[in-house]
Amino acid sequence: MRVDDLCLVLVSSLLREDRSRWPQRLDALEEELGEAWALRRLEVPRAYSLGVRLQDGRELPLATWLDSFDAGGVRSVRVVDLGASSSEALPTHIAAAFANSGGMVLEVSSGGASSLFLLRMHSSRPHLLTARQLVDFARAQPHADRVFEAWAESISENNQLNDRPAVPASEVPDYLASPDGFVHYDLRGGDLVEELQATLRRHGADVTIPDALRACFYTSDPDALFREMLSPEQQAEFVPSEEQLLLTDTTTPQQFADLVSAQPFAADAWTRIARDQNSFLAEGEPPVTAEGFEARLRTMAPDGLQSLLTGNLMMALQQAARAHGAELVIPEPLRGCVRPAFSRDEDPGWIPGKELLRLQSNPDVYQMYLFHELAAGPAPVSEGPSWDAARRGFTKALREAGDFATAQGSNFGDAFKLALFALEGQAPRYDELSPERVPDYLEAVKAAGFDGRPVQVFEDRLGSLGLFQSLGMSEEKLRGLLAYQLSDVFGGMGSWNDQYFETPEAQQQYDGVSARLFEARSAFFVATLNAR
Repeated sequence: MRVDDLCLVLVSSLLREDRSRWPQRLDALEEELGEAWALRRLEVPRAYSLGVRLQDGRELPLATWLDSFDAGGVRSVRVVDLGASSSEALPTHIAAAFANSGGMVLEVSSGGASSLFLLRMHSSRPHLLTARQLVDFARAQPHADRVFEAWAESISENNQLNDRPAVPASEVPDYLASPDGFVHYDLRGGDLVEELQATLRRHGADVTIPDALRACFYTSDPDALFREMLSPEQQAEFVPSEEQLLLTDTTTPQQFADLVSAQPFAADAWTRIARDQNSFLAEGEPPVTAEGFEARLRTMAPDGLQSLLTGNLMMALQQAARAHGAELVIPEPLRGCVRPAFSRDEDPGWIPGKELLRLQSNPDVYQMYLFHELAAGPAPVSEGPSWDAARRGFTKALREAGDFATAQGSNFGDAFKLALFALEGQAPRYDELSPERVPDYLEAVKAAGFDGRPVQVFEDRLGSLGLFQSLGMSEEKLRGLLAYQLSDVFGGMGSWNDQYFETPEAQQQYDGVSARLFEARSAFFVATLNAR
């Protein structure tokens, strides 16, 4: 289950309990959730923590918030769908997947007052270096103004790709300290550091790192990961990326042949070059020999190298030099034929990979899910459909989606059919589920005609019901939440949202089916959480 949905399930179910049972339920939840979740503390490293942010700014873990209610506890609690919202011109079922547009809130009444709480996720900083420290670090460098100008250009270009406003250089420090800037730093912190380093190099300066911040940066071998995949023999011949040479565009085939022949290991170099050429032969094409390839080069037109992979030619030559423990010999007349793959002559801001500063990751990352108490406003009054009505609507939408997916040959048909299987109770009672009885449920799934991947998916989702059982949920609620999980098809790439159909009629039908399913599924989720 998605984490935001899970948080709604946990908190709404707890608040509905009698206050005297909260300690027992909390203990049971902690045992089921394990160390991956924290209900009594916030900002717990390497864990999800759950709590609230009140209107006065206080942030409380869930357990502390529960303790803050008076002896009367909570008078009422319900989940209300205010409707998804998005600045994007997207259908609701797509906007809910691609944007932070969820509109489900908790309405909690206690002590004569009623409040709405909207769930939001807060992440720890991704790097040891904070965004504010990065700004101060940049200010301490020579040519700091040029750095902020480079950052403004980079940030603005990225923002405009995502329909966000440009950021002038003077506003970069404040932007990086803002929520939007936090997200930008999270995604592109390494790019900002590289741009800082490159800007200084273009102005003839080096980065100055104060001792207090040295632990926030590191350098590494850019080829380390690739080296690890090579055998000892291949590693001996490996050419680091920063030492790789390329042929210039004006080099002729005859000049390259002269370059190879000038090496004391020329025979081995020609053999390696021929072997590389043979790896690209079309079926039925005769193999290339070392002697034959040299002869071919010497008779080619001056622009003949344009039809060959010249990078491969030079790589084979350099690897031969490494294998023989020799330096590449470049005769004076041929010096204009070879150039480095990377050079500061082309870009004064170029940074060799081994010198590139990288940001150390924060080892104590966390995610904090807080129900934000909203400012006073018009309270929602609609109760929404009853559980029975919502169940009928969800069942109808699942059948329609299943029939459509099957008719179109989509493999999502099994997801809709599995959800129907769970919803209609074609298995042992879910409130009697235990690890020992899981095979009974899987047999029921197989007896209903499912096999392979759908059975595995059902078993995986079945595992979440133990957590919900610890909240004392009814069999109907357990069944409903299982069906809700099994029908979770709305997302990004590869999801139901990503389906495409060839005919306009099928595409139009798909749009309608998707919208109705999303609406019915959301209404059913709310009704299930609000059911007694």
